[in-house]
Amino acid sequence: MHADEQFSVRRGRPEIEELVRRLLTAAKDQGFAQEQIEAQLGGDIYDYIRSSIDSQNAQETSRLKRDS
Repeated sequence: MHADEQFSVRRGRPEIEELVRRLLTAAKDQGFAQEQIEAQLGGDIYDYIRSSIDSQNAQETSRLKRDS
């Protein structure tokens, strides 16, 4: 994940769904099922990615405030 949303519009559902699709395609190519990925992440892949992006953005915003 890259904390880039603080410089632009928050990613919408279609963009996150595309990230989920890419993750599942890569996982399938490596022999993993969606259920295995969700079990490893502790739940829904979409929610995990959205939460990860939000967390990274918050950290980056804090870092930028600290550095200025």
